[in-house]
This record gives sequence, structure tokens and C-alpha cells, in this order.
Amino acid sequence: MEEKKQDNLVAVLSGDIVRSTELEHSMYEDLLYTLHNQLSFICNSNLNNKFDITRGDSFQILLQDPENAAKYALLIRTALKSRNSKFDCRISITLGKDVSIRHSINSSTGDAFTLSGRALDDMTSDTLKITTLNQSFNDDFNLLTKYLDHQVSEMTERQFNITHIMLKKQGSVTQGEIAELLGASRESINRTINSSKLNFVIEYSQLFSKKVKEIIL
Repeated sequence: MEEKKQDNLVAVLSGDIVRSTELEHSMYEDLLYTLHNQLSFICNSNLNNKFDITRGDSFQILLQDPENAAKYALLIRTALKSRNSKFDCRISITLGKDVSIRHSINSSTGDAFTLSGRALDDMTSDTLKITTLNQSFNDDFNLLTKYLDHQVSEMTERQFNITHIMLKKQGSVTQGEIAELLGASRESINRTINSSKLNFVIEYSQLFSKKVKEIIL
């Protein structure tokens, strides 16, 4: 089996679908279609990124652009929740080096893969968790991630739609363009963003990106 070793910083996202067995077959198929499209978008954003979907309701992504890991995790969840309020997932993000990449992502090895899978197994009520070998980084993001997780979990379907667009087109979309995409007025989009503090989600992903770039440099 071909194996490629690398020691640059990567991110591994391990995730699973919440309460997948409670979904009707047609809804489950729609969920998988939405999930696959979002994972494909992430890998098209960086052609060195790779993903696997296993057992139908679990997935794993290897990111060669680790600074975008938080944004990608949030894109996946907002894509699912904006599609159907019954869709949801848990995602564990891990940063690490010294990984051995094989043809199948879920058979690849290294600290990032081990820690990500272990952290996902340990998650109970949380839907997002970040783990690295850098304790200072963990300390900085642990509380922030809990606040973010709580905010995202309380969002409405409309708020998920707006947040997904803001994340996907980060820095290059206006409220007027969001309004046009959703068939709403710019004023109502502005009210939703401000009253729900949706910009916090964007600021969180930007801070994560900044801190990861500092590690790389």
C-alpha cells in the first residue's frame, strides 16, 4: 500500500452525523448528498485536501490548509442545518505533524488522526472540539469554542443560511448580495446579523486562521 510521510502541519477533521438512525430514508439520502457536496467543496478549495465517508454517517477530512479548519467545520454544519433543521453533526478538529498518508484517509496514521478520532469519541453534548499538541493553543480556544458551539446550536434555519453564505464567501459578499440570494430585504438581513451576532462566527474562524498561521511561521 502506497504511503506518503509528511512533517508539515496538517489538520484532521473527524465527524459523525447526530441521530442519523432517526431520519427517514429520503431525508438521510438528502443529508448524505448535502454532506458530500460540502466535503467536495472543501477539497476543491485546496486540491491536496482529501476526505472519506465511512459507515454512511461518519467522515474524516485531511486538510493541507489547516488555517481553514475552523471555517470548513462551520461550513459543514451550517450547510446541513440550513438544508434541514433535523440535520446535524459533531466535528473534532486536530492539528498535528508527522502523519503517514495512505490511499484511504481513514487508514492513514499519525498524531493528528489519533487525537481527532479520540476527541470525537469523547464528545458528549459538544458539537465542535479543537485539540492540538500545543496546550497554550488549546487553552486559548477551549472557552471560545464552547461559546461558539452554544451560539451555533441556538441558531434558526434562516440564521444558518446567512452564516453559511458569510463563511463561504468570507470577505467578498455584501448584505445586499446575501439578501438577493435568500430572497429577502437587505434591512432584514442586517437585523438578523446584528441581533444574532452572526459576525462572531466569522471572527472566530478568522482568529483561528491567524493563530494557526502563527504556528506555521
